[in-house]
Amino acid sequence: MRWRGFQDVYVVNHPDFIRPVLTQDYRHFSKRTIDYRVLAQVMGNGLVTNDGPGWVRQRALMQPMFGNRRINAFDGTINALTSSVMDEWETRVGGGTVRIDREMSRLTFGIVGATLFGSDIERHAGEVAEILEVANLNPLEPRALMTLYSWVPTPHNLKWRRAVPRLDRIVYGMIEARRRRSAGGDDILDYLIRALDDENGEGMDERQMRDEVVTLMLAGHETSANALAWTLYLLGKHPDVEMRLTESLAATLGGAAARADDLPRIPYLKQVVQESMRLYPPVWAYARRSEQEEEFDGHLLPANAYVAVVPYALHRHPEFWADPERFDPDRFEPSRGDARHPYSYLPFAAGPRTCIGAGMAMLETQLVLAQILQRFKVHLVPDHPIDTTAKVTLKPRHGIVATLSRR
Repeated sequence: MRWRGFQDVYVVNHPDFIRPVLTQDYRHFSKRTIDYRVLAQVMGNGLVTNDGPGWVRQRALMQPMFGNRRINAFDGTINALTSSVMDEWETRVGGGTVRIDREMSRLTFGIVGATLFGSDIERHAGEVAEILEVANLNPLEPRALMTLYSWVPTPHNLKWRRAVPRLDRIVYGMIEARRRRSAGGDDILDYLIRALDDENGEGMDERQMRDEVVTLMLAGHETSANALAWTLYLLGKHPDVEMRLTESLAATLGGAAARADDLPRIPYLKQVVQESMRLYPPVWAYARRSEQEEEFDGHLLPANAYVAVVPYALHRHPEFWADPERFDPDRFEPSRGDARHPYSYLPFAAGPRTCIGAGMAMLETQLVLAQILQRFKVHLVPDHPIDTTAKVTLKPRHGIVATLSRR
């Protein structure tokens, strides 16, 4: 579909056409779009915004740190931080409403900070969260676009010009402090410092390390927070699914926190998360630029076109999803996977640029839900408006408001 405007947008929404964009011909579709120029204002040249040979080198350096064995080792950290937030929730039972989306953002920021920096982030957590709130805008919002002209003294640009240098001072300071004490730990910053290119034996320079750290902080907490918030919302709207899931958790875990190696024994938990991300994919769309003329089954795509892949729409394509608006975790029963088009479900994109943190996100989301649902029942506040807003991630426009009761 072609949207005509100041810049024409070509929306590719059939799995057969998405496949070449993300995999077979991915080199013909770059990230040289205005979205990524705006995101690079804060993320720099990190994995999300990087492209070409520089991205290939960085992906190769960072891929090993996101292998299953390494990320599964973070289950204890995730559970400890979740338990701490749940202990706070105990004091709120019967005491008014809770903004579920904000609580999940607070929790996932703590998790990404701890897995990135260990205990070093604790004294900076509040300030970093405040800074990232300034930076986290839809890149096509006028306020965000104006950061490309940061000398123009708009109200947001003035905040921006104060926020980014503060973020740089904090991140560079933590990297320098870690180098001085000879990194040897197990968090991601230690691995970034130790990582060496197989070809030349060189590691990352300070600027590249800063860019990867900021990218992981922004991308790593916001996406998981939204996945958790939308999943809790959907469970609140579908008590039959919630009951089936809580019974499965109780039978397998008996009230204990789940470990990484428990998750294969609770397949319905993963199915619930997958179906939630079908209806509310945290990254609702992503863009590419066509570097040459392409043809899709008789449709001509010109060179230098702005190409959009929109998982929010793709996941509701009636040709590939029966009754697509219905919340039905049984769609993701393992036995039904072979019947699904492999490019009809793309919460983490696909191909060489599949989200490097997909495994970590799935681990974190399932472990957090396993604790919440065993300790609390989340009651949605009736008549509170629920609508989506398309920022960088898909957020609830008015928040998700609930009350809590103990299981």
